[in-house]
Amino acid sequence: MDQPNGAQYEFDIYLQGLPIYSSHSYTSHRRIIHLDSSRFHARLPDRDKLVDEADVIKRVKAVLAQTIEQRFIQMKASLSAEAFVGFYDMLRHWELLKLLNDVPVVPPEALREIIAYPVCDTEVFDNFEQRPEKAMTRAEIKARGIVSIDDDIKQDGAGRFMFAWRQDYLLYHGTLDSGHWLHALVRHLNDEDLVIETINETHQAQFQGDWCWVPVRFCDAYRIRLGQDVVEIRDEACYQGQENADDIIVPKGDCSAQALQQMASFRSEYDEFQESTFESDSDAFIAFVVANTASDPANAMQRLLPNFCGCPALYGKAFVVELDQHGKPASVIAYPTESGQKQILQTGKDC
Repeated sequence: MDQPNGAQYEFDIYLQGLPIYSSHSYTSHRRIIHLDSSRFHARLPDRDKLVDEADVIKRVKAVLAQTIEQRFIQMKASLSAEAFVGFYDMLRHWELLKLLNDVPVVPPEALREIIAYPVCDTEVFDNFEQRPEKAMTRAEIKARGIVSIDDDIKQDGAGRFMFAWRQDYLLYHGTLDSGHWLHALVRHLNDEDLVIETINETHQAQFQGDWCWVPVRFCDAYRIRLGQDVVEIRDEACYQGQENADDIIVPKGDCSAQALQQMASFRSEYDEFQESTFESDSDAFIAFVVANTASDPANAMQRLLPNFCGCPALYGKAFVVELDQHGKPASVIAYPTESGQKQILQTGKDC
C-alpha cells in the first residue's frame, strides 16, 4: 500500500495452508489472508469451500477494510497532502473518501477542465474534458471557479457547457465524500435559469441534411446568461437541445459544422457511427451556413449548388434558375440552347 498503484483490491484466502477462496480478478497485486482453523472450517468432503462462505467473506472484508483504514490514517499523518491524495482510487474503493475531507488539496480525479468545443458523444467525437495535471489547492480552485453541470447536451443543449468553457471554470466530477470542504465552493449551474439571447439576429432557415433537420438562427453573436453572469460568444455555434428550442444559433464568426456534433451522435439503431452520413451532413451544413451569410445572392446560390461532375451533358451550359417562395426550384431555363431558343423546364419534384 505504499504506492498509489490503484490495485490491491483483491485477496486470496488460505485455510490450513491450502487455497480455499479467491476474489474475482486476475490482478498481480493481491492480499493473502490465512484463516484460523480453530474458528473456520472447510466443507467436506472436498474441503475446497468454506462453511458459510458468504458470511466468512463478509467478515474478512470488514476486517480488511478496518486494517486498511488504520494504515491510511497512519499514512495521512506522514505524507504530504499532494502525496496522500494520490491514493484517491484506493480510498474510493474501500469507501474511505472521508479521509480526504480535511486535506487542503483536491485530487485531480475529482475535477475536470473543458479543453475543447462541447459535444454530445465523446466516444464518437473528441473528448472535450480532461483531468487537471495535478492536485489543486483551495486558493487555486477559488480563483478559477468550479461548477457542476447535470445536462445531457443532446436533450438539454450545450448552453451551460459553453458558458463554463468561456469562463474557464473547473467542473466538479461528483466523487468526493459529502463532508468535503470543496462542496461549499461548487456552483450548481442547473439551479440557475439559463437564458440565451441573440444579438442582431438576421433571419432563420431550415437545414435539411441526410441525418439532421434543424432550424438555424443567424446572428452577429449571442449571450448566455446564468444568474448575474453573462458571456458573449461570436465564434462558436450552440445547439439549444431537444427539450428547449431545438435549434442551432450560428454567430457570424462560425462557418463550421461543429454544432451538429452537439445535436446528434450519428449512431445507427445498432449503435454504429455513420461516418459517411456525418461527413455529408457536415459538408452540407458548411455550405448552408456560408450561403445564408453571403451578402451576394449569386454567391449564395453557387455555394449551395451540388457538384455536376457526373453529368457531362451539362458541361459548359448556362442556366437561369427561378425559386419559389419556399426556396425550391420552380423552373430552370437552359440559355442559350443550340437552336438559339430558350428552353424552359418545369421542375415537378420537391427537393
